[in-house]
Amino acid sequence: MVITYDFGHGTGQDRGANGYRNEEHDCREYGALVIQKLKQLGYSCYDCTPSASPALTLGQSLAYRVNKANSIGSQLHLCFHVNAFQTDKATGCEVEYASAAGQAYATKVSAEISTALGLTNRGAKSQPGLYVLKHTNMTAILVEPFFCDNKADCDKYNAEKLATAIVKGITGRTVSSQPQAVPTAQAVPNYDTSIPIGPNIFPILGKFYIELRTDGDMGIHLDRGNYITIRKGGAPVVVYNNNKGQGGSKVLF
Repeated sequence: MVITYDFGHGTGQDRGANGYRNEEHDCREYGALVIQKLKQLGYSCYDCTPSASPALTLGQSLAYRVNKANSIGSQLHLCFHVNAFQTDKATGCEVEYASAAGQAYATKVSAEISTALGLTNRGAKSQPGLYVLKHTNMTAILVEPFFCDNKADCDKYNAEKLATAIVKGITGRTVSSQPQAVPTAQAVPNYDTSIPIGPNIFPILGKFYIELRTDGDMGIHLDRGNYITIRKGGAPVVVYNNNKGQGGSKVLF
């Protein structure tokens, strides 16, 4: 079976969650082990994660993942993420899906994660509106193995156990990592501070800029990592980043 996959967030305005742990770091850590184990079992796996540079908007990041997966024509697509809500307010593992075939995978994977890490099993969650699940042509699941803003969940995080559980849920087989091949986590790089170029970008004083977003909202940017998004019919979103490679932008509110 051909499997495509993407590690969540990690580029431009598509940033992961922060809590006791960092989503962008952790999904690349346990996700890399999942792919290693699947390759050990003989599966062909193709990465559909956009690179950190050039920095992309959220819409561009999501479209890249979907378009590349669809161009490869895999039978299964895996999205690796980490959940977040409010500090210490939510707990457990869940796997999201948009099709009957996806539900079958999601149910098994969530149950295996719950058993392996001792987490509450929130189960398979139908999320047909999520962009990647909605627009991929193949069966797809999005893995949310724990809450990075829950201390008890984070204390149970173990990349090796988590990856083994995910692979068992997908294949029914248990695979231990080869010691010499255990990957290191991918570092979260600094972002580009230059002003983007495009018909939807309007520079201000040669240093700041306004962005007309693909979803119709407006972004007022100090730079690519520090901005306010004004939304139609919704509360504004304030994002900040010190650009020191410490795990991506943080949403203030």
